[in-house]
Amino acid sequence: MEAESIGGGAEALERITARLEQLATELEGDVDDERAATLVREASELASQAGRAVEGALRGPSGSPEA
Repeated sequence: MEAESIGGGAEALERITARLEQLATELEGDVDDERAATLVREASELASQAGRAVEGALRGPSGSPEA
């Protein structure tokens, strides 16, 4: 699939991936339990968004799976 065919989906995935990398880096550091829980919740939400973006990209603009 070409990048143009997924439009803004690629940009969204890049943004989500960059943020997930930031969260992972922070979690690898010395954070307290409350902060870690907050970061994990955010990472979970971002992972869900990434899944929806990929699903939308695969379905294409018509909303049906591309062949």
